[in-house]
Amino acid sequence: MKHFEKFVSSPFHNSIKNNVQLLTELKRFYPGFNNEKLSYESLFEKIYPRKKYNRQMMWNLTSGFEKLAEEFLVQTSLKKNKFEHLEFLFWEFRDRKLSNYYHRIINGIEKLLETEGIDYLYWEKKGHLEVYKQFYHHLMDRVQFMSDSKLKASEYQILQFLRMAVGTMNDMGVLARSYNLKFDVNILLEFIKHTYLKKIVLYAYIKNYEYAFLMDIYYHSLMLFLEPKETQHLYKARELYEKHFARFSMSEKRTIMHWILNYCNWRADESGHSEYRKIIFELNEFRLNEGLAFFPEGRIPKANYNQILNGALSVNKIKWAEDFIKKYSPMLQPEIRQGAESMALATLYIKKKQYSKALKTLSTIEFVDIIDKLTARGIQAISYYEMKEFETLLNHIDSSKHFLNKNKFIGEFYHTAHGNFYNYLQKLLAVREENEDTRLLCKKIKNETILSNKSWLIEKTAELEKI
Repeated sequence: MKHFEKFVSSPFHNSIKNNVQLLTELKRFYPGFNNEKLSYESLFEKIYPRKKYNRQMMWNLTSGFEKLAEEFLVQTSLKKNKFEHLEFLFWEFRDRKLSNYYHRIINGIEKLLETEGIDYLYWEKKGHLEVYKQFYHHLMDRVQFMSDSKLKASEYQILQFLRMAVGTMNDMGVLARSYNLKFDVNILLEFIKHTYLKKIVLYAYIKNYEYAFLMDIYYHSLMLFLEPKETQHLYKARELYEKHFARFSMSEKRTIMHWILNYCNWRADESGHSEYRKIIFELNEFRLNEGLAFFPEGRIPKANYNQILNGALSVNKIKWAEDFIKKYSPMLQPEIRQGAESMALATLYIKKKQYSKALKTLSTIEFVDIIDKLTARGIQAISYYEMKEFETLLNHIDSSKHFLNKNKFIGEFYHTAHGNFYNYLQKLLAVREENEDTRLLCKKIKNETILSNKSWLIEKTAELEKI
């Protein structure tokens, strides 16, 4: 507020004196601005004491004041962003033909970028720097020095494209699996498929290119989606990421971690291999310790919260999961904390075989997210089975199948995984009722690649074999 007061008081930024008085009046209601005494009429009376209330005058004044506040935010942001500050300064010197200052600005940008971690915008900034160098060389009649700068600029564009390509491929995969989105035309995918990126990476290493390691990370990250069954891409991407961890900005550390985790979660669900679950737990511990699970700082997104909890429970880290819920639930966004924490507790109660508690906890949640609804239905089904409420379970299976079929926003992967779960659960009930041999059913469940609650179904069929 103090900085804004100085801004409003400055004749350079503010030429309307009533803005100062308006701010003085508004300060009385800071920071909430929710007092019932705050109104257009009361403000008008303070600012124009001898005039009859004029709504248009107040609209004009507050509209101008709002624009002044927006300009303050722009100036505040510019002070924080040193790179843009130097960029604007370069162009202002150019417009004023102050070429003696160009070299100093270019050096300033180079030193600034040396302190920044690598991320998506890093390559854009590096490219801009080369443009400024080219402009400077051309102005100073040093055209022979432009070739190296132009080559570097093109390399930075390639690196930026590769970074964008990995991010887009990852996002498209998540959207396709989660929300059943289709991409009839995919130029990016076709381009990547027909680019000999592996040879380009090898060439970069042979030539000792500074960013060969990064091209290698991008290559293996792309291959996670193009060759998902080739696990060497996972291990290599993880190895390179951890080796060069310090080179990345905090946001990029989070992003690359998400690429690897998304792949591991997808493959764990599809293949059922326990090795992926183990890696997921290790990576989640790593990102909690490094602060990568929080965004913005001090907040843990619901998706991260759920993924970390489920990752721990999948490898039977029950005490660890309990401690996680206690420690990190307060860091959820306040508006969603109660629902997310309750869902987490219900999931934990299932693992601890406290089924009544799980059902009771679910009854307190108002569901909005479609994935939460699917998860909750799975928890209810497991609870009814374990509590031997088989008639209720059969009705629940029927309603859940209807829910799956009528909801078009459920992605193909989730639709298949949960649909298969209810089909196999229905068969499990039939085998239990008829006291049939469960070995064939167990084999089918183990061979099913897309199946929610797969380990639980295998456990239940194994129990029937012993009866």
